[in-house]
Amino acid sequence: MTRILTWSRDGTARSWDITVDEDFPKQHLSLLVSVATGTTMDDYGNITALSKEKWEACRKAYIDICEKHLKTCKYKNKNLYLNYQKSMWDKQ
Repeated sequence: MTRILTWSRDGTARSWDITVDEDFPKQHLSLLVSVATGTTMDDYGNITALSKEKWEACRKAYIDICEKHLKTCKYKNKNLYLNYQKSMWDKQ
């Protein structure tokens, strides 16, 4: 998987290319997917919607990881969080 499709209540749809952030720690991509989609997938492919509280906890964990990553990020011009998500998720 290299793209995530999300949409918001105002009808805005976005297609995120998660391969653009070349040095983001790959072990955290599933957390990005959970935060972006509001869902989680188990080992069997079953998808479950996150509760608001669980989504907020995942979002906080993802933001913390992203903020730490920014200190060592080699490709800031391709950083997904810095260039697209930070302003959007900081408002929530």
